[in-house]
Amino acid sequence: MINNFFAILIDGTVRKILLTQALTPIIRAVFIQYGNFILNDDIEQVEFTGNYKLDDDEISFIIMNLPESLSDVATNSIGIPNLDLDSDSIKTLFWFEDDKYYFQNFDSRKLLANKNVLFYSNNTYSKLESDAFVVDNIVNAIYQNGNFYFRSYTNANKIFPLIEYFQEATNNDIIEFVGNDKISVDEQWLLNNSDTLIRKHITLLKKSNILGKAKTKSIKTSANKFNLKIELDSSGKIIFPENKKSCKDILTFLNEQFYFGLISGEKFRTNSKRTV
Repeated sequence: MINNFFAILIDGTVRKILLTQALTPIIRAVFIQYGNFILNDDIEQVEFTGNYKLDDDEISFIIMNLPESLSDVATNSIGIPNLDLDSDSIKTLFWFEDDKYYFQNFDSRKLLANKNVLFYSNNTYSKLESDAFVVDNIVNAIYQNGNFYFRSYTNANKIFPLIEYFQEATNNDIIEFVGNDKISVDEQWLLNNSDTLIRKHITLLKKSNILGKAKTKSIKTSANKFNLKIELDSSGKIIFPENKKSCKDILTFLNEQFYFGLISGEKFRTNSKRTV
């Protein structure tokens, strides 16, 4: 029997999700229907740069190769282990059909493990006794013919880390970043030491406006959970130390690329899929 439904775990490995014969066409319809909605002949495709705001009739794409962990999906799905909710932490769900991948983001709200979930039958509510998860009516990204298509960078970046595809911040962009009222960093040091990754992180921060929406005390408290030390000056500004590694760690955290495993609670960073 051909299997089309899979999950990517937070460590990047893939699991297949076995469906009953009755459920298969229902789940398939979700991915195919919403996939056709976001990518059709009326949608104009725009190569992603990180500095372009899409119109309603446009979609971004990145030319990229899929991770090696997905290679068996098309060639040897029989060898892929089955999903086990007792031990596996899902990051992404996807449907594979006709050499096309339909991706849907996954988070803890969709996991119904150890929760009092009630279902209605014969005028009576009963408790769901087994672990379960929710499949939304949405597709966040599609991959076909070497192109990764998406409308929201934020959602797409939860599927695969995409920071490398951002344009690098210019020197003027860095000077503007230094002027942000929530950070404290020596301008000349940052200009002299900003490599490609730092510049791309600055571009992403500028685009997302995360610093504009967050409180620095909350940022510091959240960073402590990952054993990441962030210091604030007397004005409450985030101090960027004159150390490239520390600077990159803080920028990576500000761009929300640290996260907890949904079930295990283990700490990860998306750009390397390694524990913190």
